[in-house]
Amino acid sequence: MTAAITIHFRKPELTARCIDSLLADGWAPVLVWDNSADEGYSLRALAARYAGEPRVQLVANQTNLGFGKGMNAALSELERRGHAGPLLLVNNDAEVLPGMRAALLAALPRDSTVPALVAPQILQGGQIQGWLYYQRWLALVTGRPLPGSVAYLSGCCLLVRRTDHASPLFDEDFFMYGEDVELSWRWRRQGGALVLLDEVWLRHAGSASSGQASAAYERFLVGSHWMLVRKLAGAGFQRWVMCATKLPALIARACLRALRYRSLVPIRALAEIARVAA
Repeated sequence: MTAAITIHFRKPELTARCIDSLLADGWAPVLVWDNSADEGYSLRALAARYAGEPRVQLVANQTNLGFGKGMNAALSELERRGHAGPLLLVNNDAEVLPGMRAALLAALPRDSTVPALVAPQILQGGQIQGWLYYQRWLALVTGRPLPGSVAYLSGCCLLVRRTDHASPLFDEDFFMYGEDVELSWRWRRQGGALVLLDEVWLRHAGSASSGQASAAYERFLVGSHWMLVRKLAGAGFQRWVMCATKLPALIARACLRALRYRSLVPIRALAEIARVAA
């Protein structure tokens, strides 16, 4: 059996679709970590739905730890419960397609001592998403490499193979967004393998939990770009240059999104993050 983890956030019907798709594809146990911070209200709906289903393990948690810290806590919990071997991390607004489990496991490097991250191609918004590229000087995410880009696998769905699931996988300085860029950057530098399947095995709603153009979405996303300056450039002159080149791009992005959504939220979020970062 191969375990899976998903983070639940306040929408039990969304999480249930994810869980059902995992069970249908043979993932077990499915550990659901609650990040809702709603005093267990929405988790109780899942508890009622999966009562008597031993393959689904719900973990109550009183606060929203964010994506990376929540996943790290769930990984540690699975380790404590005796799970070893590869396991899947998947967003609760995603649905796996039948056959994904077999395809991911078959793509693992033959050398079992090599740490590996394996991801499927993803269908999102009518587009197929494979490798992503983060242009670290201009804060751009593209589907094709640009000069200065970092190739990364989306954190939406990752099969993880390593020897110790109790140790943190994601950098907990990120609350939400950007942690997958940093993970792929660090993983490659430490000798781990990054593998992308050549077929679509996942449907992803995309920002279904956070909400596009919401204050939280804008704040977390802009904050992740500034955090990536610290992580990818380090200290010194390069860091200041990267801040200087990113700022015009982020200002342009905020203005375009403000016009698109007829809201000042993106501009306010940028101003708030820039003030804190300064």
